[in-house]
Amino acid sequence: MASTSDWGLTDAGFRRPTYAELLDALERKARELFGSEANLTVRSPLGIFLRIYAWMLNLLFSTLEDVYNSRFIDTAVGSSLYNLGRAIGLQLLGAQKAVGYLTFSGDDGVEVPEGYLAETVAGMQYITLQSGVITGGSVTLPATAVVAGPDGNTLEGTITTITNPMSGITAVTNVSAFEGGRNTETDAEFRDRYYLSVDFAGGVNIDAIVAEVYESVEGILAVTGEENDTDTQSENGLPPHSFEIVAYGGLDQDIATAIFRRKAAGIQTFGNTKIAVVAASGSTYDISFSRPTPVDVWVRVTNLVTDSHFPLDGIEQVKKSLVEFIGSSTRGGLNIGQPVICMALPTEVYKVPGVVDFDLEVSADGQEYGWDNIEIAARQKAVTDESKVTVS
Repeated sequence: MASTSDWGLTDAGFRRPTYAELLDALERKARELFGSEANLTVRSPLGIFLRIYAWMLNLLFSTLEDVYNSRFIDTAVGSSLYNLGRAIGLQLLGAQKAVGYLTFSGDDGVEVPEGYLAETVAGMQYITLQSGVITGGSVTLPATAVVAGPDGNTLEGTITTITNPMSGITAVTNVSAFEGGRNTETDAEFRDRYYLSVDFAGGVNIDAIVAEVYESVEGILAVTGEENDTDTQSENGLPPHSFEIVAYGGLDQDIATAIFRRKAAGIQTFGNTKIAVVAASGSTYDISFSRPTPVDVWVRVTNLVTDSHFPLDGIEQVKKSLVEFIGSSTRGGLNIGQPVICMALPTEVYKVPGVVDFDLEVSADGQEYGWDNIEIAARQKAVTDESKVTVS
């Protein structure tokens, strides 16, 4: 049995004694003071006192352990964890609103005002973030869901109702999905962001630019970056002395502005999307970055064997765990360019209590399943959703 000298702060860290160890130490000390014949049974006055005291000491050591753990990112929770993040400029992300673009049709010259509302058939409303004038029969404006949370995420072509009709504006739609709506960040998600925030506090290297986009752009789900510091074009097509940011989620203007804040003077940006950013001097600069091509991934879990610990909603939990790992329209999951490794997926299934055994296969087309990894190119992003994950 461990000595009391092994309790508390040691060379190996903090060790909290169990209730049984505390009670055993108190009983040994009581026998030293009152003799080996002392009545320490659970019904005796001294035995009751020792058990109450051991319980109080157990609470005290638990508090001391929490205080010790609050100093480290891996073990801190709640406010202690967020305070550690503040030291490198990291703030807890609250519930976020889904963002995207609305395309309005109507008469040329009609202005669509900022704050104009549109909604889905189900009644989820979206509001424009800036005004614009219809030219050539339409205008596309950035917009956001009125209510924060994942319910604001919607597929392309689903926002088709004008909430407050206005003369000259005849129709509305979203040619691409609205993404990025989410609930308040969990501790686990905060830790992931902490470790991704390399060199956030300063610098203009590629890690600092990636961190700036990841931290400052609302609705961003995944970001990668690559630079070419040579005098020749790189294998991926980057011009000499340039860099490319690939971002999944968020608004184009917000991403371009974040890149501009961090990029070094005289270094060109590269990508398939170009956005104009106005500097403090009033000059306009074109900032380029890339949007990844989503690669759908299907997962099939069969022959699932469970025990009595498997929860009633266990199948839904298995689906959710796999979707969170791979990524979706609301979860970053695997990073841009990161392949789907089959060997990594069973761990996500076993996270659900009560899972004993199963078979797992993946597919890149929803037809042919197997145990082959799905390769993802540098400008691609693996995505899935619960409709693409089957469990039986």
